[in-house]
Amino acid sequence: MKKFLLYIILFAGVILSGCKKNESPIFDDVDKRLGEALAADQSQLTTPANGWKATIFPKGGKGFSFYFKFDKEGKVKMLSDFDASTASAIKESTYRLKALQFPTLIFDTYNSIHLLSDPNPAVNGGTAGKGLTSDFEFGFTGDANPDTLKLEGIINENILKMVKLSADEEQAIIGGGLNTMRTKTVAFLAGKFPYVMLDNKQVPVSIGVSTKSLNIGGLDNAFAFAIDGLEIKNPIIYGTHVFKKVFWDATDSYFYLLEGTTKYKVVASTVPLILDKTPALHTLLGTRYTSMKISPAVLPDLSADFVARYNAAVSSLTLIQGLRLDYMTLLFTGNNQMILRVRFLPAGTSTTTFYDGDFYFNMAVNDAGVAQLTGIPAPVTGTTVSNGEAIRPALTPFINYLNTNAFKIAYIAAAAPSGSTVGGFLSQTNPNSYFYGVLAQ
Repeated sequence: MKKFLLYIILFAGVILSGCKKNESPIFDDVDKRLGEALAADQSQLTTPANGWKATIFPKGGKGFSFYFKFDKEGKVKMLSDFDASTASAIKESTYRLKALQFPTLIFDTYNSIHLLSDPNPAVNGGTAGKGLTSDFEFGFTGDANPDTLKLEGIINENILKMVKLSADEEQAIIGGGLNTMRTKTVAFLAGKFPYVMLDNKQVPVSIGVSTKSLNIGGLDNAFAFAIDGLEIKNPIIYGTHVFKKVFWDATDSYFYLLEGTTKYKVVASTVPLILDKTPALHTLLGTRYTSMKISPAVLPDLSADFVARYNAAVSSLTLIQGLRLDYMTLLFTGNNQMILRVRFLPAGTSTTTFYDGDFYFNMAVNDAGVAQLTGIPAPVTGTTVSNGEAIRPALTPFINYLNTNAFKIAYIAAAAPSGSTVGGFLSQTNPNSYFYGVLAQ
């Protein structure tokens, strides 16, 4: 609000300087001068022939792009990258300028900008009662140049940055350009593991379409879709590199970072990126990390080959024995052995009683972190071992998959629940076959 206070002080100074000695200071011409200020602000909003592109990054997370076109009658046409509908169909609503503590732009009838503040979490993924802690009333800060205007939210102080559009940009946005950028992003990411080469290192890139989240080299950011890439909340600072936007190459369909005239291409790899961490993961199995949970329901980057084998086990378990597979866990015992633990329950029931079935493997790991798994008879007896033998007919093809592959064990860049550390098992005979899970200590 400091800019607003400065705005008020300067405005009061203008009024005082215009008063004669025999006039009542400040108050005589307030209405007139404030009316002139509001008229000037409205002229600033309505003058651009092609409207404005705008971005806001609410305090509750994510980022959003907008198209605004204001007219002098108090109406505004709007598009937004909130979803496919708001990005494609122009919706007209009303706005007004009002003199509160400072000249204020109020979007006073419902439009896509209000979706960010909806208190129902199902609408925007925000917090119950608060939404994304956004704004739809904005004060003029006085921070403007011929092409850019910055306003500040009255309640939550979110910055709304507005930039004048060219005729071509306006037509691209009206033609659905924001939604097109969303669909291109989804296609670019499908089954891929993006990275960018910086300082001769493969730096992982994560783009969350639904969360509007960006992570490059461990640096979290938020973004909004633009017609030519991703507008980001904060500059990306990696080493000596500074990037202010993620651009899209429309000719060859890839993202890139731009520093001066130098392009850094975001490569969409079809295999997980191995992260350079020390000590190596394979040296910590059975000591720091005792298990790795594998659940396709929460791990979207599992390879198609692995998912097909996993789903075949799910189907077999149901068809052969009437059971439902819930998830799998690898247990690292620290004695060159590994246990595949399969959690299951009766199919078609709501029971919360689960059963575990265990399968034992020798795990010979070389210095490069490549493991060869070999199934062995259980060295112990017990319920989990007998459960494993009971479901072995349905699990045999999956167990054979583990037996017939050598796997590189490493930390990888892959999607997982926030705060998780993931470990990958990458087949050395089929580069397109890999799986990973959430590591637990």
